[in-house]
Amino acid sequence: MLTGAVRTAPSPGNVPELKITLKKVAMMKPKESLTIYWTKSEQGIFKTGIDSKTTKTSSVLSGSYGNVMYQNYGYVFLLKYDENRKSDIYQLEISSNKLKRLTNEGDIEYFFLKKNSIYYVKGSMTIEPSVYRISMSGKSRVRVSPTVLDEGDKKYRYYIASTGPLDMGDDIYFPLVRQPWPSTGEKYIERQEEEESEHKGEEVLSAYEVGYSDYIGDVDSDSFVYTEKDLKSGASYLHLFFKNTEKVRKINGWALEPVDIINGWAYFTAESLDGNKSGLFAIQLDGSELHQIGNDEFTYSDYIGSVKGYLVFQDRNNGSFTVYK
Repeated sequence: MLTGAVRTAPSPGNVPELKITLKKVAMMKPKESLTIYWTKSEQGIFKTGIDSKTTKTSSVLSGSYGNVMYQNYGYVFLLKYDENRKSDIYQLEISSNKLKRLTNEGDIEYFFLKKNSIYYVKGSMTIEPSVYRISMSGKSRVRVSPTVLDEGDKKYRYYIASTGPLDMGDDIYFPLVRQPWPSTGEKYIERQEEEESEHKGEEVLSAYEVGYSDYIGDVDSDSFVYTEKDLKSGASYLHLFFKNTEKVRKINGWALEPVDIINGWAYFTAESLDGNKSGLFAIQLDGSELHQIGNDEFTYSDYIGSVKGYLVFQDRNNGSFTVYK
């Protein structure tokens, strides 16, 4: 139940409206050579080189791997599974294809890179997941607060509230809320010690329901993006936060889904409400320069991440890659 916040988020109201106009966008070729590392179930690590003329895929190492993450393009980090499906984080040096083991846990579910550190998670489906931070070299292990799993910018963490009707007669809805990051930073504190301040400073942002795939954040660039949709009118609202300054844009007749935030650009998909048309779009975080960069070939579920500022999508049928920028 959302106890610490009040329903203070009115309809976005009279905000600038953007028009979605679809056109056929030619498949792009990158202006520089890209190397994409990826894994195939139980078969190993592969790399695909893409340049303006050719695409070439080759095997790197055999075995069972997953959760590929990049860092400065000199190293790749990934999970390696043994024959008993125990998993740990390894570092792959791109120049030599040498693997270096960074953890000895055996039960890491997934990990991510942030603020020049590695964060890994165990027990993600429990009430209090175990989250640890280590250096890029695998040292200085410390348990941190599960709040680091929330999307956020530098000042706030954002999450979907668990709520019933907030006022008598209200419909049940699940708003997006935000709360200042804990004053203790990433320090791990026992859950019972946090309960008193669990909702302190909580602020409702959305007037309409927001889904778990409708918001993304990037702490390193102090950016956050979310979308909400008025089911009655069919209007969607794109909220763009950059350095705690918000811009809102209204788009009628389209459902929006954020994909990524890269170098001051927010990327999102737009699908017509009848489900017959869709495309991939980019917009500056100040709400300007909306333009289409891709067609209807992919959705967010096909997105595997960015390499050198290019968005990389993988075809789930044939395994091929397509890049956009």
